[in-house]
Amino acid sequence: MKTAKIYVCEDSLEGILSAVHAAYMSRYGHGYQSIAVGDVNMSLFSEVIPVATDMAKAMRVADAVIHKISGFAWHWVKYGAMSCHMDKADTIYKFLVQGFRIGPGITEHLADPVVNRLMKLSRGVSRETDHMYGFLRFCELENGILFAGIAPKHHQIPLLAEHFSDRFPMENWMIYDEQRHEVCVHEAGKDWFLADSVTADLKVTERVSDRQKCFEERWKSFYETIGIKGRENPRCRRNMMPKMYWKNMTEMTGK
Repeated sequence: MKTAKIYVCEDSLEGILSAVHAAYMSRYGHGYQSIAVGDVNMSLFSEVIPVATDMAKAMRVADAVIHKISGFAWHWVKYGAMSCHMDKADTIYKFLVQGFRIGPGITEHLADPVVNRLMKLSRGVSRETDHMYGFLRFCELENGILFAGIAPKHHQIPLLAEHFSDRFPMENWMIYDEQRHEVCVHEAGKDWFLADSVTADLKVTERVSDRQKCFEERWKSFYETIGIKGRENPRCRRNMMPKMYWKNMTEMTGK
């Protein structure tokens, strides 16, 4: 009887793909292997194998997914890796095992529990990403940098970085994840980069420019003015604008 192997990796897309590469290259047998992120409970009948993130290996797996399965499958893998649910790594691994065997049609096998699970993980992240596109609020600091604080359920910064680097390529901006203590930094005319284990200095981030203060006052006034008191529906507003995003939205400050 073979001992089960658990590959433990960094909680990131690159980390998960590195673990997938390690599991495949071991040729130990997919039925005896699994992948996990974070802390793993030790078992008498399993071997825990730490996997270091390797960008080259992760890129090879990503390229194989796109060309041997499909771009749609890659979308599921990419967004699924950003989920806050801790079963995501093993779900991606088991999905890819089937995907490399079946091919592009794997995304249509929604009756399969692994395929269905990855679809739901990806959809949950994608839905929140769409929310963040509309609810993220930049403010101009005294030093001229555009700063936005967020506290999403899923890991959104890499996805938001891609979006806003296209929208504001010639601006200096930062997006800070308050829960994960991660920040994306974009310098005008250059590419963005991520930094983790960062804590925002409130003395800096709360000192906004005079132009920003003026804008905030006008924006709040506009938001209150267009509202129709007789047609207020708090429940509908919470459904369309989840309350978890309010504290970082200019127009909802103090509500």
